[in-house]
Amino acid sequence: MLKIFTVTRINTVLIVAIIALSILTITWHNQNHLLYKKTKSSQQDYRKIIAKQRQLLIEHSEQMSGNNIKIKAMKILHMQHPDKTRILAL
Repeated sequence: MLKIFTVTRINTVLIVAIIALSILTITWHNQNHLLYKKTKSSQQDYRKIIAKQRQLLIEHSEQMSGNNIKIKAMKILHMQHPDKTRILAL
């Protein structure tokens, strides 16, 4: 009778442990899924920010390169703004 009682206790403890581990596994899976969604959303936001930054850098470099050419022409080549402009009829 004592042997049956201990076997029943062991089985009960095992069943409770399996149920607890199952609940923990479900919770862990749900947390991983939520983390994946947050990560994917933050990656999309990061890509948008990088795209905007690249666009701004390209626009800035275009402005600076035009300005640098103008400054270089004035300093090194001693070019000046024209006093008179002629219109050519085509």
